[in-house]
Amino acid sequence: MNSLPFELTIQQAQVLKLLQQQRLIAVAGCAGSGKTSLAIEFARQLDGQGQKVLLLCRNPYLAEDIALRLKPSRVSVHGFTGFIQELLQGSQAPDVFVRRTRPRWTAEWSQYEAPPQADLNRALDILKHISPRYQAVIIDEGQDFQESWLAVAEACLDDPDGGRLAVFYDDNPRLAPFGPQRIYAAFQAPITLNRNFRSAGQVEALVRQLHPGELAPGLRGGEPGTFREWLYSSEAELLDSLRQALVAGEELAHRLESVVVISAESSPVRMSKFAGLVFDSPRLRANPSPGRLKWQAAVLRYLQGFGLLESQLSQAPQPAPADIKNANKFCAAYVAAHRATLSHQTSYLSQSALAWGLDAYGKLHLRWQDGNQRDLPPIDLLRFFGSPNWVDSLPSAHKRYRLTPADELSKYPDAYPVRLADIASFKGLEADGVIFVLYNSFAENDDQLLASLYEVFSRARSWLYAITPSDSPGKTSQAAQL
Repeated sequence: MNSLPFELTIQQAQVLKLLQQQRLIAVAGCAGSGKTSLAIEFARQLDGQGQKVLLLCRNPYLAEDIALRLKPSRVSVHGFTGFIQELLQGSQAPDVFVRRTRPRWTAEWSQYEAPPQADLNRALDILKHISPRYQAVIIDEGQDFQESWLAVAEACLDDPDGGRLAVFYDDNPRLAPFGPQRIYAAFQAPITLNRNFRSAGQVEALVRQLHPGELAPGLRGGEPGTFREWLYSSEAELLDSLRQALVAGEELAHRLESVVVISAESSPVRMSKFAGLVFDSPRLRANPSPGRLKWQAAVLRYLQGFGLLESQLSQAPQPAPADIKNANKFCAAYVAAHRATLSHQTSYLSQSALAWGLDAYGKLHLRWQDGNQRDLPPIDLLRFFGSPNWVDSLPSAHKRYRLTPADELSKYPDAYPVRLADIASFKGLEADGVIFVLYNSFAENDDQLLASLYEVFSRARSWLYAITPSDSPGKTSQAAQL
């Protein structure tokens, strides 16, 4: 056997050998048991034998990760919905089965997204008239595949009687209401992987308790693995708890690039309450790096209505002397031109000074230092920016952590991105650390809650932090005991 990009257990090596011997095979296993890694290695071996291979899964973000891990092979990798879309759109093209190194999907994916039956029927008709097709089809996340999806996957085989079909699925019965065990029972030599080698310590113990089957202790169960929980009773406490969790996670991960924040909100991740939140940390404050606080946008927010132009400000990370002088001159000229109107306005600047502050989204705002929430009258804005001291309270420039959905991570070079995901979009993936935010009620019953917790907790390799409402203390950890 060729050297592998991961270390095989004896059980996994036996499975890989059986995969080469059987035409139809189903591999069941708990989360973290290596199903996706085995699917990737099996696809790589078949590709090395010159076979044309299709690998399908449910989550397009997982498909993207698999495609990157399979480079430079010729294996075609798709999220199932995206595959149906490409099949329908390219049905008239001769290269409908062109191999792609990076999967595509036409719109933001949702856990509720599924091809309508009419599209599946059209796909089956198209496949009847396409040749050649694939010599092997591999399905990951098989527990999320409906029988009608499996029929399409089988129709992709060039030789229905001789082609290979392998399905990898999680055997936790709470995850699949349509029963994958029943669907895949006809497959030859069903195999079960019952050891988690992804999660460590307390995390592995929680994942094992959330699986109703008989699982062997995980391979990393004896290693350090941390679980912590924060409770909140208000929006302010929620955001502060999330900041504390990120700072605590930074102490373990050193950088939060290998960390994911998973929210239990029902809305798409781009509409999440936490999308765009910015967090500082003692480590970042102690190690400033070049970065812009967008002070230009803040100044224009307050003075553009008076006529200040963006071209009158530099692009320096901090205001330069010329920027201070330009703002002073602009305000003085505006006051001179509108003195009669401004003289009737009440000023508060002499009673309470203004100062800059950052909100949770990393935007600069002016606030009264006495904490009063009164509006900022035009005369006070002009007096504030008419003084050379308007830059005194600006925070020093350095990058900050920004919670960002996966498809927007490259859009914010001025921040260290922390991946923000919902439960469905991170299925099948993993991270060194997971911060789970239980923000609203997302489960109709205990089984749904336990299934969701299983999906979230099993993503963490080394540490898991949960942020939960104080009216249900210990909800996430206690749920594992139900």
